[in-house]
Amino acid sequence: MTGAPAPAGDEALDALYRAFFLRLVRRATWRYGLSKEDAREVVHDAFVLAMVKLDPNGNPASWLYGVVDRLAANWKRKEVRHASLLARWAAPAPQGQEPADPDEEGDQP
Repeated sequence: MTGAPAPAGDEALDALYRAFFLRLVRRATWRYGLSKEDAREVVHDAFVLAMVKLDPNGNPASWLYGVVDRLAANWKRKEVRHASLLARWAAPAPQGQEPADPDEEGDQP
């Protein structure tokens, strides 16, 4: 035995899902500014992880809140990074100049 937690039972996980899904979606929406759709995706991902990693002998509510917090923070960080990259690379070139070719960084005068 490796000491890894046994997967949570279907009935226990279903009860947790019913009890916490909406609370966790609201938490991800309010605390991290995610859209309802993104928050649902994050919470769904947390429950997928719970099917494998949740220790039924531990504190499942606390575990779920922690996982949702980490997943939501990562989601928000990716969203911000994506928006930043879009703004950087989708910006039109100033009039009269051609856009720089990223493969020719050192060749510019």
